[in-house]
Amino acid sequence: MATQFMKDQVMIVDDDTSIAICVDKVLTAAGYGVVKSVNGAECLKALRAGFRGLMLMDIMMPKMDGWATIRAAVNEGLQEGNLICMLTAIDDPGGAGEGLQEYVYNYLPKPFENEELLAMVRDAFECFEAGAAVESSGGREGEH
Repeated sequence: MATQFMKDQVMIVDDDTSIAICVDKVLTAAGYGVVKSVNGAECLKALRAGFRGLMLMDIMMPKMDGWATIRAAVNEGLQEGNLICMLTAIDDPGGAGEGLQEYVYNYLPKPFENEELLAMVRDAFECFEAGAAVESSGGREGEH
């Protein structure tokens, strides 16, 4: 049974509180529900508690970076019903995320403009909804 994606729910996973606060304000003002996690362990705890939606994941975090968090979520089967976009100051994600790119929908380099953030979030939700509609109809996108 598929896990239900929660439309308009966003989890910010970033140890930089100033970024998390700014992103929270922009998304809340746009009507999104926001959950904040300051590290990978908190993110996993929220996923285990049932969070489903869009995760905005930083790559560079202490103890458990974004890639390790994604790897743990995948290993526990917690990625189902979630979509991940990376918010990162890293220009090249490098080899640390090897084998995990298929779980990442998009990357937004820091610093970014509010409009860029909102456009990426809207696009991610639209993509997920389109994929869910295709999945529920039993077809594949583009099939007639």
